[in-house]
Amino acid sequence: MKDAEIEKIRLGVILPSVNTVVEPWFSKILPENASLHASRMFLSANLCTESLIEMDRRDGVAAALQLKSCKPKVIAYCCTASSIVQGQEYDQHLMAELSKITETPCFSAAGAIIDALEALDISRISIVSPYTDMIDHAEHQFFEEAGYKVLSSSNLGIEDSYRLAEPSSKEIYELAIRGWKSGSEALLISCLNMNSQKVVEMLENVIGCPVITSTTATLWKLMREAGLYEHVSGYGYLLGKHR
Repeated sequence: MKDAEIEKIRLGVILPSVNTVVEPWFSKILPENASLHASRMFLSANLCTESLIEMDRRDGVAAALQLKSCKPKVIAYCCTASSIVQGQEYDQHLMAELSKITETPCFSAAGAIIDALEALDISRISIVSPYTDMIDHAEHQFFEEAGYKVLSSSNLGIEDSYRLAEPSSKEIYELAIRGWKSGSEALLISCLNMNSQKVVEMLENVIGCPVITSTTATLWKLMREAGLYEHVSGYGYLLGKHR
């Protein structure tokens, strides 16, 4: 069958304007019968609560409506930090609102992480991220309010949103090892604009526990919601073995 004859399952992603990770990596991993379609929300260089809220409230609905017009099967809201700083209740409300407006199932990256933790029966976690101390603190609160015990964390303190994608695999690995605490059942690497997926398997081999990242959890959820249950090797237990 020629490529043009393959009926594609369209998957939508709403991205902060600075994100350079999601489109190339998701497109590389998705099966042949799926296609990725993105819309963007402007995020200023100043990474803080106010800029994230402004991005969300100014552009979130418009970005979702843009995607609605190409009729995707599911839409992922790809900004972990936006959900973190606004809390569980707001995140759930926004996803319900976007699902209603677009007439399409919508979920957030934070929601995908929680679904992944539940699927793996995880309750105690260590968290690492490229974020500032303020967002790191909000992240603790977000996941603790969701019912998880956060045993440890570490962050890079990046204040410029355009630099979130800069950390190398070596820097991400070292960050993860600093933030990992024995007794945790999983390591969470937060942020969809950091190439954390590249070090997942290496870390799992070292710590002996699942490593869940914003990138892997969101892709896993996007594929499951679309009925794409293929195992993806090379990026850890969640994508490689769990359905």
